[in-house]
Amino acid sequence: MMERPLRVPEQENDGGACWACLQHKRACDRALPWCNVCSEQGIKCTGYEVRLSWPDDIIAKKRQRSDQIHHRRQSTSKSTHQSPSSTTSSTHSTKRAMPSVISALNLPAEQSFYMQHFLQNIARIALAIDHQGNGYRSLLPMALAEPAVLNAALAVAASHHSRWQHTGDDVSRKYLGLACKALRNRFIDPKLRNSPVTLASMLLLVSYEVFSGSSRWKGHYDAIRGWIRGRQSSKDLDSFLMNWVCLIDTQSALNLGTSTMPELDEWMSAAPNNQGYTVDSLFGCSSQLPKLMSAASRLYVASKQDLVDEDDIRYQADDLQKRIRSTQLPEDSPIKVGLACTNASHEFSTTVGMERDELRRRATATAEIFRHASHIYVYRISHGPMEPLSPEAQESLETALTLLTRVPDALGPGANLGWCLVVLGAELDLEEQREYINSRWAGMHLLGIYNTKNGQSILNEVWNRRDLVSSGFADPERWQDTMQRIGQSQILV
Repeated sequence: MMERPLRVPEQENDGGACWACLQHKRACDRALPWCNVCSEQGIKCTGYEVRLSWPDDIIAKKRQRSDQIHHRRQSTSKSTHQSPSSTTSSTHSTKRAMPSVISALNLPAEQSFYMQHFLQNIARIALAIDHQGNGYRSLLPMALAEPAVLNAALAVAASHHSRWQHTGDDVSRKYLGLACKALRNRFIDPKLRNSPVTLASMLLLVSYEVFSGSSRWKGHYDAIRGWIRGRQSSKDLDSFLMNWVCLIDTQSALNLGTSTMPELDEWMSAAPNNQGYTVDSLFGCSSQLPKLMSAASRLYVASKQDLVDEDDIRYQADDLQKRIRSTQLPEDSPIKVGLACTNASHEFSTTVGMERDELRRRATATAEIFRHASHIYVYRISHGPMEPLSPEAQESLETALTLLTRVPDALGPGANLGWCLVVLGAELDLEEQREYINSRWAGMHLLGIYNTKNGQSILNEVWNRRDLVSSGFADPERWQDTMQRIGQSQILV
């Protein structure tokens, strides 16, 4: 595993409150990007950024140096006979005495700030269920040792921070360039090329583009596909990296109709059927569902390319529906956290400032929303986009919309529902239902991960098309076809 214990370098703020509420001892609502409690009080919210705690010995040294500098300056002003060269020498000596960085991560100040943002904020937002074994945070030791991973993570963090705080991004491209240069050097060296470090670096570059709402992630993912096919074994790969690849591959196939990588089927078969009620912390669904979603994407490709006759498509769809139904997580089930690419699961833990039971309920509801959205997705493979839903599919739609109210915001599992919102929203015609879905998009946009804006644009165009079809001015169209027609090619989770 890539994890190792680290001492906490930031000031304590276990509840995740904004610093203004923490200072004034108010109950913070932790709204993003700014706290509503501060707004109602007419106080400027000071945000949620990580604040480093300076060790006492360092503070003492800083004060001592400050006193020394002050004494030297007084001595210099009194020594009128001192030459300019000696004055300059004294100044340079003073500058050398000042520390260039004070960082628990032993990084320059700017890099330390963005790495803390990656560890404390992006790692929390980008995972469906934040927990003590968060795979994004486990990248830290690798990042501190490998420039390609470090600079890729810093690029992701700097870009996200600028969107989150609504400021110009004049930093991330610098780190992106350094990451690409380091990655290029790894590909030149055969020993470094096949290292898991190379895969982690490429995955972070995919995240940089996806989080920015850019379609350039596809170029990076094509490189990942080639990298995996060029390897003879995946035994040395961390399960989190494998799960990360599976998420991108499955989303690409579900949304764009691209073929999945057959190598990944073996990866996703690692989670045994008797694993119990385990939720995949990266996807946000049952750990058994990702491989079925991959199967659904292959069936979609087969139907789209007329590789299988209609009767066989319906037979395979019915069989797939049964398998998806078997992944149901009963309400209040004793869920654990795991990954689709490992047979290990962990006890449920919370690190997002939410009550344990509440987070468990939200995680279960989110997993069930994914299951119902998968039922509807498979139904649409064998039925036209405007055909009425079957009673079972209609029940899935209504149940999923009800479950959305149990995940009322984008905190925790609610951050990962973009794909589900598109699948469910594509079935809605009532204006109030569409307004509700748009309100969910608005909440997700506040996270600063802008593939959600792609999802909303796709869904609004789908609704425009449905309205035109209902009025007799257009032909029916699947949401995936609408997505490609308007030039959107995005991962929606």
